[in-house]
Amino acid sequence: MDNLSPLDRILRTTTLIAFFPALGLLIPYGIVSTTTVPALGLIPAFFSATFSLLSLKVNFRWSQLVLYIDTSLAIFIFSILLPFWVLSAGRRRWEDGGGVVMLGTYGTVPLLMDFCIHAFFVLRHLFRMWIIPSITRVPAEKPRHLCESEALYQPLDTPEYDKDARVSSEAGTLYRPSVDTLGSTETVVKLI
Repeated sequence: MDNLSPLDRILRTTTLIAFFPALGLLIPYGIVSTTTVPALGLIPAFFSATFSLLSLKVNFRWSQLVLYIDTSLAIFIFSILLPFWVLSAGRRRWEDGGGVVMLGTYGTVPLLMDFCIHAFFVLRHLFRMWIIPSITRVPAEKPRHLCESEALYQPLDTPEYDKDARVSSEAGTLYRPSVDTLGSTETVVKLI
């Protein structure tokens, strides 16, 4: 990752900015609901924001290191989100009011954004590492028998060959330069 693309800059800046709404929403939710699971989401969000700030300021030369950091952050964020969703769905404490549920839901949105962004970087890196090289692999040289057969076949009706052809003294005979298997440099074609 020598130079960040505009998309990379936007996504890294988004993870940096998403930390502040997460901080403002998850701490009050943890206090009101007396649970620590959502507040633990601030730890990977902080690391995500710190890594985004570093990657915006410093050009990383080791793409494997960036892959490992993005992978670990995506797993860490998802390991906080999944228990939060399970516990909040299983608890069903509606007596707290809808405001607490909404506060918790809105608090997980920045974490979900961070997870999606880091998962995007991981999947894009894996796609570039495994899929793209197999698509762009080109054989170094054509087999010899293909090169000879291409040299023997030269259609007369294409404009590029008509420019190079010349008419001999006999009417209707064209001399065309070509390479055939016998090594001669000209082929005579009789027009009907």
